Amino acid sequence: MSTNQKGEVSPSFALTRRIAMLRKSQGLSQQQLADALGVSRSAVAFWETGRVGSLRKYIPKLAVLFDVSTEAFLTGMVEEDIPAVLTPDEDDLLRLYRQLDPELKLTAQKWMERQVHKQATAKQAEEGDSAI
Repeated sequence: MSTNQKGEVSPSFALTRRIAMLRKSQGLSQQQLADALGVSRSAVAFWETGRVGSLRKYIPKLAVLFDVSTEAFLTGMVEEDIPAVLTPDEDDLLRLYRQLDPELKLTAQKWMERQVHKQATAKQAEEGDSAI
C-alpha cells in the first residue's frame, strides 16, 4: 500500500482503490470496464494496482460510467464549503489547483507526492549522516 510518513494513503493510491470499489459496486468485471472504455483488461488491472500511467485521460469517462462527478471520483468526496485558515501560499496553490482540468489534478498530486518523498528521503539521509 502506498502511504506517506504519517501512515496516510496517498491520493493516487486512494484513486486506484476507488476505481476497484466503484467497478465492483457496479457489478462489472475488469474486462467489462475495459470494454466500456475501449482499453485492455490489463490496463484496468494496472490502474487498480496503483500504476496510473494512462489513467488521466480516462477520468472523465470513468466518472460518467460510475455516475459520479469528476471531483467526487478524484477525491472520493462531494464538494462542500468548509471554512479554513490558509497561509497566502496555500491559498495560491489551492486556487491554482482548482483551476486545473480534472485529469491534470492527478498529475499535480503525483508530482507533490514525489517531492514530499524526495524531501523525506533527504531528511532521513541527513539524520543518518549526523548520527555517525
